Amino acid sequence: MARWSHLGLWSLLVVAALGFTSTARASPWVLDEDQVVISGRFDLQNARREFLDEGSSAQVFPLEGTYRAANFETSVRYGLLDRFELQLRVPLKFVSYTSNPVILLPSEEGGLDYYQDNTIDLSEHLVGVGDIRWSGIYQIIQGSFTTAVGLTMKTPTGYDRPAGTFGREPTSEQDFQENIATYVQPDNVEDDVTLGDGQVDLDAEVLLGWSLPSRTFLRLDAGYRLRLGGAGDQVLGDLKVGQLIGERLLLKVGSRLEYAVQDGEVIGISVAADDPTLPAEAYGGTTNLDPREVPLDYDRLTLNAGLILQVTESTEAQVSYNRVLWGRNTSLTQTLSMGLGVKFDASGEEG
Repeated sequence: MARWSHLGLWSLLVVAALGFTSTARASPWVLDEDQVVISGRFDLQNARREFLDEGSSAQVFPLEGTYRAANFETSVRYGLLDRFELQLRVPLKFVSYTSNPVILLPSEEGGLDYYQDNTIDLSEHLVGVGDIRWSGIYQIIQGSFTTAVGLTMKTPTGYDRPAGTFGREPTSEQDFQENIATYVQPDNVEDDVTLGDGQVDLDAEVLLGWSLPSRTFLRLDAGYRLRLGGAGDQVLGDLKVGQLIGERLLLKVGSRLEYAVQDGEVIGISVAADDPTLPAEAYGGTTNLDPREVPLDYDRLTLNAGLILQVTESTEAQVSYNRVLWGRNTSLTQTLSMGLGVKFDASGEEG
């Protein structure tokens, strides 16, 4: 089902995280031919709340749940030709979700063995390589006003795909309710805590940039994300603003919109809570349970702020903070990022 009817409102929020670097500010979209930038970025993420339905406010995770993640991403940018740049990003991820255990199928006659065998624990910890991203950017117009086009492909690396709380089956609330005793078993617990969505994305974007006499930088991106593997396609938008302070410091602010225009494939049933603030003792049978069909799509609007410091002529350090402001089928995640990048040319000489 198409969701274009909501785009009139959200098209006003086509905004995202800033991507300037001072080592490339004369050419904000691409590196010069034979130039290379190798960088590393470390992220710390935390979330205790989530957005479920469109238009709803964020609510706490049930059972005092907490999501944490730590990511280290290595990226390589290379100016292959005049005005054409390639980029590769590879993340190593640690993902953790912890919550209190719960008994969802209580029994008046059940003894200690029964409760030990039927305790549901949704906590999970994963470590591995996340989605790899391959990008190519071609700069069409160069100067104080810059135009470029870009194509990015996201590929999974063989990790387990996300699923519903008790696996990829059932895919309907009715089936789950009619066979709740069959599905609600500790051995069936999978949940959607994974290293990625487990499917391929193709992003096509138009990139616009302005460099003003006040040493202010503006960047506006708009694009479309083709999501394969049953996920709903998205429209993308970015607006970034940066101000150069002195010769070495760039302050930045921006935001990013990812909005699904199709309903994705249902990957299982998620067991949310009617009142997520209640303790584990308040659950049982259908009490305080809210079965929900989980689609492989999401909406997300994020805000980003930070700074870039030019340490040397060829080295930059970055610090930024990112927070999800609104969404659907996504967590209210806060992210602190720190990064370092070094630029040189392909012959090994410093740029």
